Amino acid sequence: MEVSGISSAQPSASRVGASGSAALDSNQFMQILMAQLTHQNPLEPMDSNEMMSQFSQLNSLQELRDIHTAMDKVSVSNQTNYLASLIGKMVKASRPDGEVLEGVVDGVIADSDSPQVLIGSEAVDLSDVLEIRGA
Repeated sequence: MEVSGISSAQPSASRVGASGSAALDSNQFMQILMAQLTHQNPLEPMDSNEMMSQFSQLNSLQELRDIHTAMDKVSVSNQTNYLASLIGKMVKASRPDGEVLEGVVDGVIADSDSPQVLIGSEAVDLSDVLEIRGA
């Protein structure tokens, strides 16, 4: 009786990247691992050390994602606190037309992409603020 070879169930880089995202989530990882275990060659089973290494890499990746999310939240909170501290301070800011606007900060707009300070009725990007003085 002749036994034909079993093709590897390991995903190639092109198949993983074809889904639109190079990053695997834990469900996809488990599906791939189960496919590997199901279709492995009985004469050459998967190395348990390799499997544990893959599990620990997945765990490390998830921890890094959690840290990244927490750092993003801390960054937004710090930016909001800084913007709030500018209320009531005298600032100089450059306008898009090149002129310098000077006045007291009456309020802030805490947009994470483009935070702004309100000087009178004008909103100025925080990156355009040239000078800050205590009132």
